[in-house]
Amino acid sequence: MKKVISLLLSAIMLFSLCVPASAADTATEAVEYDGDPIVIVKGIDFASLVKEDGSNALALDPVDLLGLVFEIGGYKALGKEDAVAQAIVNFGKNLFSDIARDKEGNPANPGVHMPKYLHSAAYITDFDDDEKWADTAVGLFRSVARRFGGENTYLYTFDWRLSPQELAADLKSFLDLVMEETGKDKLDVAACSMGGMITTCYIDTYGTDNLDSVVYLSPAHNGADIVGSAFTGDLVIDAEFLTDFLAAKLNNPFLTVIVKILDFFGFFRSIAKFVNNVISTHKEMIYDDFLVETFATAYGLWGMVPDEYYDDAIELFFDGKEGYDTALEKIAEVRAFVERTEDIHDKLYNSGVKMSIVSHYDREQLPIYSKSYLHGDGVLESQRTSSGATFARFGETLSDEELAGVAEEYISPDRIVNASTCRYPNQTWIVKDAKHVGCKTGSDHTEFAIWLLTQDTQPTVYTNPAYPRFLNCDADENFIGF
Repeated sequence: MKKVISLLLSAIMLFSLCVPASAADTATEAVEYDGDPIVIVKGIDFASLVKEDGSNALALDPVDLLGLVFEIGGYKALGKEDAVAQAIVNFGKNLFSDIARDKEGNPANPGVHMPKYLHSAAYITDFDDDEKWADTAVGLFRSVARRFGGENTYLYTFDWRLSPQELAADLKSFLDLVMEETGKDKLDVAACSMGGMITTCYIDTYGTDNLDSVVYLSPAHNGADIVGSAFTGDLVIDAEFLTDFLAAKLNNPFLTVIVKILDFFGFFRSIAKFVNNVISTHKEMIYDDFLVETFATAYGLWGMVPDEYYDDAIELFFDGKEGYDTALEKIAEVRAFVERTEDIHDKLYNSGVKMSIVSHYDREQLPIYSKSYLHGDGVLESQRTSSGATFARFGETLSDEELAGVAEEYISPDRIVNASTCRYPNQTWIVKDAKHVGCKTGSDHTEFAIWLLTQDTQPTVYTNPAYPRFLNCDADENFIGF
């Protein structure tokens, strides 16, 4: 129960698959490169926030977790459901205590920060650590540095609790630093996950003069349904999807069989029913005593709330509460930016900057909200990351009626995706079975991202036969056929 309520309630606040940042040895065979400096704008990263002493600001102690399990078990045996909910709230507040912010947006622990890389990869010393630099955005950072030299490669990290506007200003300072250090006035940017939102806000505020290309990788375009659901109280455990999700994530044949057996005997249906009852009955307490106090002024997360969720989210978080006037003003500013997302992308597209979008699908979403049936990359929903492609429900294909009149070139070989509804269909690549952001070091997926970043003219899905509109990859993120 703890796993599904406490950690999922915590992790839903933007579950991140980003690998914690560290460092790398760029003394690898780099080709001669006189192109634009390449900047990797990383995605949200809960795990990398640190305290002044260098320890993790968000760290789950297994002993504390075990204590919570015993505490909940005792209260449940006594029929004290209220005490169970309170134990979960207390555990969550304690877990997030160092990264919480007050009503004015001031951090509970001012010493908590995100480590920054204020120079190129050439100044980083331990690129050989495969575990730390294996995949996702840092895998791309490592691969670019090895290909083009560390002096041409930069990594931008950020504190996701700040507003998109604050982060856009911080990104501007970083890009100015890159241009000063390299002597170049044009940059190629790989905008990853929530980093896509920040890059879009940068473009909205500061324009496109210093950008030569922008490649969006699993971008948070107009937010994410999973975050909108978390901010509107739509927390529903689906037994069917919970079973499928666990079976996929365990990646162990024996444990997968155990999951299937438990499912056969109704174990997960029973757990889901109980958890949903606890969430429904104690939603007000869970939000007022934990989630509102912890995340109400984490404005970066509000930038991940899709526009259609805002009214309900504001009502749930702030209705009847005092002292949040400043927060509501800042959230209104964030909302206005989110509403402009499509217009900003049109501005980028029409500016002459080379813009590409890479979306992923066919990975299970966390089965903790009513839309977990949507196709996604394990973190964000594919319809959003692709700027509007149409996807079948997870595990299904699009019907003949849904595909009627759609040109074959827009239909994925597995009949799951209709790309004709993308806002930029010819600049959007859709990859099956790739992880969120992708770009495992040395993989075909990473080579593809580098190719997009370094094109002299606007690439399209027709430019390179090796990179058609629809791609499919294996577990190592190497491309295979459908």
